[in-house]
Amino acid sequence: MVVTGEEGDDTRVFNQGIISEWFNQREDYGAFLRLVRVGDRLEMKRDKYCHWGIYMGEQILDIDDQLVVLPCIGHRANPTDNPEKMGGFSASSRSMSKGAFGIGDVCLEPLREVWGRSLLRINNSMDNTVTPFPSRIVVERVMKVVNGEDRHSFTAYNVVTNNCEHFASWSRNSWALSHQVYSASEQILKLSMLAVSVLLPRPLAVAGGICITGIQMLKEIRRV
Repeated sequence: MVVTGEEGDDTRVFNQGIISEWFNQREDYGAFLRLVRVGDRLEMKRDKYCHWGIYMGEQILDIDDQLVVLPCIGHRANPTDNPEKMGGFSASSRSMSKGAFGIGDVCLEPLREVWGRSLLRINNSMDNTVTPFPSRIVVERVMKVVNGEDRHSFTAYNVVTNNCEHFASWSRNSWALSHQVYSASEQILKLSMLAVSVLLPRPLAVAGGICITGIQMLKEIRRV
């Protein structure tokens, strides 16, 4: 177990830099709870993409007019992360109707529901590049957005510039960064460069596409 600090110490960083193995909820739920710490960045392997969130520890939720205490995740709901469209690989449908913007808003939900049948792991790899906040600060940042007290509460979902991974990275490390977007943009750049050498009748259109992709990449890597 990679843990720094003591339980209850809200000034320290836990699981700094750790990338855990993948966990299956049905078989590994208990083992995962023994490893995970409040403020960890969680990666869930969906079908064809990964969903990201922040582990918030035990939180009080109002479910069907009853107050319950459950391990929770704070995350920006993905428009495609819907049980009806993804065959159950998703969070609860409650994340589809949160706040002013609905789909794409940041919400707090039970770990089990968000995890679903996906594989899940702790992925704090960004800690090796940008110093993470203490666990207490990470939770405070997430909750301010959930409660509409931060400008991120009012920014609409955008797969390129404001997706679930951007939010998880911003919450823990203050950088809104998505490696999924970066990798996809890198592939687009490579294909565009190849097209420049092949599609000679349309060099300006191709060059324009490269410029647009470059601008999106620059906007996507930002300190906030």
